[in-house]
Amino acid sequence: MKHQTFFNQLSEVIEKKSILNHPFYKCWQAGKLEKSELQEYMKQYYHFENAFPRFMSGIHTNCENAEMRKVMLKDLIGEEGEATNHVDQLITFSRALGLSKDEVINSKANQNTADAIKTFLELAQDKNIKKGLAALATYKEQIRKVAETKEHGLKEYYGIQSDYALQFFRTHAKKNVAWHELLDEMISEKEYPVALGAVNSLCDAWWHYLDGVTTPSMKKRMVC
Repeated sequence: MKHQTFFNQLSEVIEKKSILNHPFYKCWQAGKLEKSELQEYMKQYYHFENAFPRFMSGIHTNCENAEMRKVMLKDLIGEEGEATNHVDQLITFSRALGLSKDEVINSKANQNTADAIKTFLELAQDKNIKKGLAALATYKEQIRKVAETKEHGLKEYYGIQSDYALQFFRTHAKKNVAWHELLDEMISEKEYPVALGAVNSLCDAWWHYLDGVTTPSMKKRMVC
């Protein structure tokens, strides 16, 4: 990376505000979530994942570099255009939790989920695409780290063993640095503060989203 200093700073923010430290994920990792709580989480996460191609397309729209748009488009097609896209993988996993497709897609986003989507859209659709790129790179890195931990917990504590059902998490556990590389090509040192502001905003928005699926009952069960 040409701007390794920036990416070191990005990693420091992610580490400081890691969603793995959120009470919800700590409870998940300890096997202390009720099935109904996992189900509600997946309903809310569906709305975020369903909006994800819009985040990517917002950055694509504002990018003036044709070659960079091609890279973005390839990843966007993987999110939305393939037969087994990420939303379909998420719905497959939701079925393993006992939810029907209709229950997932007809659920309503709570206020925290809606707030998180709004924040990400605003960053992604900003004319300064470094904001969107920084937010997207941050989200992908956060979710990759989470996905690496989820499969073990789902198998050990919740009895979900199917490779088919776990495909969503395996897909997201793979390292994807395409957006990091695009940001590295476009950012300048004087833009570090603006991009890091987007990183912080995205981390805060995702923490806020998790607050929305963390119930008082769940907090009482937490010993971590």
